[in-house]
Amino acid sequence: MTDIFTGTRGFIFDCDGTLLDSMQAWNEAEDALQRMANAPVSPEDATSIHALPIEESAALWHEKYGVGESTEDVLAIEDNVLLSFYRERVEVLPGVRAMLERAQEQGIPCCVVTSSPKRYVQAGLERWGLASFFAEICTTDELGMTKEETAIYEHAMATMGSTPETTWGFDDAVYAVNAMTRAGIRTVGAFDPNNTSHPFEDLQAVATVAVHSLEELL
Repeated sequence: MTDIFTGTRGFIFDCDGTLLDSMQAWNEAEDALQRMANAPVSPEDATSIHALPIEESAALWHEKYGVGESTEDVLAIEDNVLLSFYRERVEVLPGVRAMLERAQEQGIPCCVVTSSPKRYVQAGLERWGLASFFAEICTTDELGMTKEETAIYEHAMATMGSTPETTWGFDDAVYAVNAMTRAGIRTVGAFDPNNTSHPFEDLQAVATVAVHSLEELL
């Protein structure tokens, strides 16, 4: 297996489906919103909903699919399902703690880049005592960027003091792996069986290396 530690000066991690086993909760929240929608979500909008900051995806649910009385209503529906899940039930994925501990031992800084609200991610990481491993939690809503843009990964690298050549990025979504590749970052396609829109073979086709578990990299 590829040695991702030697010569590395920064790790960028997606959260949902890469660090935390939370995709099922997002799927359940999305299913609940779909049941309230006035039409099936198009494949293009499904990709956008996953990649956009949560406020923008909520606006899409409301404005295009008629969910809720307002965007705030959609956010409240999501909060009701998700925030308690991150605080009380989310599980950490295999290999994550060992990966972060080894990075810390070798002086490799880490960042999270996520489309999820910081309050969700912070709650989930704190539940498992992982928050202190990260220099920053970079969220699309706070930075006004999406994970389909290279700029959010460039921001993470600037935070860590790494360069594309000395950075590895981890994500379970093909669009994010493609964006990191465009930024010159080597990538790990971290397969999540709950993320049915990104099969392992698709990750394998675009990532530097694809794994079923981060344990394979230790």
